Amino acid sequence: MKRIKKLKNFIQINNMLSIVIPLTLAVLLIAPLIFNVTIKDIHQKNTLIATTIANRMADFINESFLVLAQLRDLLNAGVLKDDAAIKVYLNTVIEGVNTIEGFEILDASGIVTLVVPENTNIQGANRSSQNFFSETKARQQPTISPTFISQQTGQPTITIAIPHRDGVLVAYLNLKEISLLSLNLSQTFGDQVTVAVTDERGVYISNKDMAKVYQREIERNFNAVHQEAEAETGSQITTAIYDGQKTLVSHADVSNGDWHVFVYQTYDSIINTFTPLLAVILLLLGLLIAFSRFIGRHIFKDINHSFTELNQQTREIAAGDYHRIDEDNRFDEFNTLTENFNQMVTSIKERDETLKALAYYDPQTQLPNAAYLAEQLNLLILDNHKRIAVICYDIENFKRINDTYGPSFGDRVLEVMGRRIIDMKLIRGFIARITGANFIRVLTAVEHPNDVLSEIEILRQVFNRGITINENNVYVHFHVGIALYPDDAQTVEELLQYAHAASDMAKQRGGSQYAFFESTMKLNLVRNMTLENSLRSALANKEFYLHYQPQIDVKTGAVRGFEALIRWEHPQLGKISPLDFIHLAESTGLIVPIGAWVLETACRQMVDLNQKVGSKMMISVNISPVQINSVSFPEMVENTLKRSGLSPELLELEITENLFIHSLEDAVKIFDRLKAIGIKMSLDDFGTGYSSLAYLKNLPIDTLKIDQAFTRDLLIKKSNESLMESIIMMAHILDMDVIVEGVEELEQFDCLKTYQCDHVQGYYFSRPIAESDLEALLNELAQDQSQNSDNQDK
Repeated sequence: MKRIKKLKNFIQINNMLSIVIPLTLAVLLIAPLIFNVTIKDIHQKNTLIATTIANRMADFINESFLVLAQLRDLLNAGVLKDDAAIKVYLNTVIEGVNTIEGFEILDASGIVTLVVPENTNIQGANRSSQNFFSETKARQQPTISPTFISQQTGQPTITIAIPHRDGVLVAYLNLKEISLLSLNLSQTFGDQVTVAVTDERGVYISNKDMAKVYQREIERNFNAVHQEAEAETGSQITTAIYDGQKTLVSHADVSNGDWHVFVYQTYDSIINTFTPLLAVILLLLGLLIAFSRFIGRHIFKDINHSFTELNQQTREIAAGDYHRIDEDNRFDEFNTLTENFNQMVTSIKERDETLKALAYYDPQTQLPNAAYLAEQLNLLILDNHKRIAVICYDIENFKRINDTYGPSFGDRVLEVMGRRIIDMKLIRGFIARITGANFIRVLTAVEHPNDVLSEIEILRQVFNRGITINENNVYVHFHVGIALYPDDAQTVEELLQYAHAASDMAKQRGGSQYAFFESTMKLNLVRNMTLENSLRSALANKEFYLHYQPQIDVKTGAVRGFEALIRWEHPQLGKISPLDFIHLAESTGLIVPIGAWVLETACRQMVDLNQKVGSKMMISVNISPVQINSVSFPEMVENTLKRSGLSPELLELEITENLFIHSLEDAVKIFDRLKAIGIKMSLDDFGTGYSSLAYLKNLPIDTLKIDQAFTRDLLIKKSNESLMESIIMMAHILDMDVIVEGVEELEQFDCLKTYQCDHVQGYYFSRPIAESDLEALLNELAQDQSQNSDNQDK
């Protein structure tokens, strides 16, 4: 066993002065310089963080003002014609924009004429004494208020306001969401960095301690820090005492609002960062001194060897090869240094693993996240020459689970799903969670599309067992889209886009379906994007119009009324089928204003037609589930009837079965509110969906519309006729009128007469036509009715 020498004694005996003096001078000269450089680097980094957050805050303010500007444009354009439409629109905005928690519309005197969410205590309040009202009126410019306690929520808030006509439009900002905007950007820097955002008075708008925001606490050093920060030059560093600790302060102003972003970092954390660096400096200086010409090679041969070995291993660690350094050295000091360095390497490796987990794994499910998916899928594409399947799983009932049991329950469901997927120990790829209810399975070495179907079935079986949480048992159902590399696409972005497109196609097919990407879907993606963009301005540009199809009384041949059908004349693409744009309007929420326009126009035009011909014909209007699920929908219908002058009993709303397949109880409540107005309710497209007798028996439905699919097959087989007769008989037993759609032939009409059908609708009588042609059509149908009566008399 070799004898361990003390390095200190070895150096003192051989050449103490030649080592100690240069080392001491070097440390005294270099360490302060490097410490100052470290301070400046940290200050620049924190200034960049502050600037980034300030820019995001500026974007947030611009986006918030843009929401008000869009509201003003809609009001000026007359799209939002009444309070009900405005409330529907603003409630939709609040649901989609988390950073705004409320709106007010003030008249020229500062009186609150409309508040969303509704609050009777605020409706009619006088805001004329508020600075945001007087400043906005005086300057005719957008205004941001300081923080104050909201009368509506009782919480601290900030208002933004813009002038509108003689009054002011006001939005209340959600301070919690504002805090999240800044905190999310600073989370990756850990506890070393504290971010705070204040208004012009130093009141906290954002702080990781939300109590300081809710209590409207003022930054004690605000005036001094802000003044120093504004006067700061590149060579000056601002310091302050924050939460009892000396901190380095970096600052940035929000360009379009009198808000200020401060980033604090304690000197303790800076010193902790500097200490390992100082140790490395000492090692490097020691190596330089060891190799100095003033030290004899023979005397320091052992030291030179030790330094050389340590240097080589530290280089490997610096390159990312985190391994322990051997502690087998003949100098005790080197062994101690090596032990400390190994502890530092272990700490760095653990921190690296933690950061990697945060960057590449979803904390909810512990599955890889979108960043991991993009990186690994790109590597697979570069390194793999076999077919790869990108399988998009969308949970079709996840929103309903959240709505029924609450978001925390949905989080627990995701946790269980994550554990089950991890326990599957997948091979040939991985599964990543992309968004709340969206998962991507990357399957490698795919020989045949059937391999993909087998993989889908495996995952489906895992979740068919159900998930039990708090004695509640739920089942998740997927619709699945598949894109193949290199068959469909050769880039990560396109593969993911096409897999999502295929998933949307599977969703349209209904149920837990799957779909492979097809080239036609790419064209549909482009077309749908074009239509969606155009749809946002189509109503304002008056591109929509209505056609009407008559509904004929089978017994008398008289016209019972008309069904209103929306049409779209695109300025470039020409006529767009409702099948192509209605689902886009529903998914974007635009169906609400569009549906309101259809109802208003149909009622008004039917009143005009009835006055011209002296009749009391009905008008049937199709209603989307998105419209009717709004709490203000019955009020909107009632107001529309009042404005148009149409009697309630002449309006019939047509609802599809999709409205109440999830909750029959909710459907009954909606129907009761509408029936109280006096209108009629019709069940459209009967037979194409679930066709449950439960809701037929329990819902107050006036009219049952049998889908044209039954009419097309009516004369083909005797069983079809029996089925049609049974449905009509059942409806009559339930005290409902029956309208059969798709009547195109006289034989079909004669057959329906024998089954005691009440009314029919179809091309045999008329295609959907414009309002201007209705009077002529009524005259023509009246002549046909008269001729038929004469023929029967003869």
